[in-house]
Amino acid sequence: MKRVIIVGGGYGGIKALETLAKAKLDLEILLIDKNSFHYIQTESYNFVISSFSLKEITLSLNHLVQGIGVNAVFINDEAITVDNSTLICKKGIYTFDYLIIATGTVTKKPKIFDNFLDVKDLQQATVIKQRFEKLVLEHLQKKRNCSNIAVAGGGSSGIEIAASMQYFINELKLNSEISVTVIADLFLSELDEKSKKRVIDILGDLGLNLKQCLIDKIQGNTIFIKDEKIIYDLGVAATGLDTNSFIKNLPFKKSNGFLVTDEYLRVSDNIFAAGDCAVMKDKNGKILPPTAQIAEQSGTAAAKNVICSIKHRPLKKSDLKIYGLAIALGGKFAIIKAGFFQFDGILAYLGKKAIENYYKIPLKMKEVF
Repeated sequence: MKRVIIVGGGYGGIKALETLAKAKLDLEILLIDKNSFHYIQTESYNFVISSFSLKEITLSLNHLVQGIGVNAVFINDEAITVDNSTLICKKGIYTFDYLIIATGTVTKKPKIFDNFLDVKDLQQATVIKQRFEKLVLEHLQKKRNCSNIAVAGGGSSGIEIAASMQYFINELKLNSEISVTVIADLFLSELDEKSKKRVIDILGDLGLNLKQCLIDKIQGNTIFIKDEKIIYDLGVAATGLDTNSFIKNLPFKKSNGFLVTDEYLRVSDNIFAAGDCAVMKDKNGKILPPTAQIAEQSGTAAAKNVICSIKHRPLKKSDLKIYGLAIALGGKFAIIKAGFFQFDGILAYLGKKAIENYYKIPLKMKEVF
């Protein structure tokens, strides 16, 4: 019996697990994660404004693994490094025949953002939710006259959170008292110029303050930009991605801290990588953005190549594709960009919800209690 270990219970890790379980081989599959839950990060913007509960954006990894495969086991442990065919963790040491690394990423927070919170970490996302609720409540109770929420980072994650907060504030008629400001040197670099302009126009109509500039410094609760000072009451960081300490400890080739794979998603003969922790490319060598769809595709591709290796068959080159991008823009409004097609409004919102439920509902149904 071959032992396959998957490190990471995110989008790529879950897809790898499902693919291996369906192969019906004589395998022992271990899914190892430092958290006991799968965090549906793509819906964090709904969580922080209280539209979703904790239950709606998390899945028990133990129950999920039980529902996916009888030959699969979940281990709640934190990976430290790899030595030959041994995974060294905080609580135990595990040997493997094949390893799939799918640990995802953390928010890259320069030291000046120490007092900012980020949504990629569920514990911090929960604090954002609590502080946002408290701030809104104090305004409803007339205990505050003026507040500002600062979001650092102009990617889709930062925009979705800021837009959702602004819409919520508008609905409560508190937009004259609470402002939301997004500060970034670039906005939505993942979109083309036409789509980007459309989104920025929509955000402007929503009342969101967009500041395209670098932050000079942050002292206490004051942000210094250009010739302006912004006093903030709640700071949210969506300032790019970084790898965790496990990836940094690994002896494999990296680019800017991210694992470098070959065309079969290998980092060594029996070790594969999937998702955001590695540099993912399409078949033409173009670097792909770190999205949930790429994590899932690469998780499936890595697992299929593990299966090929076990069966002594030729490995298959990965063929990863971005099929489209969907960005929530507050309330029942979103934009979807897919190839040459672009649409926004409630139709795009319904499309984004359909995509999210297409992923979430099947997994919820697999949880075994």
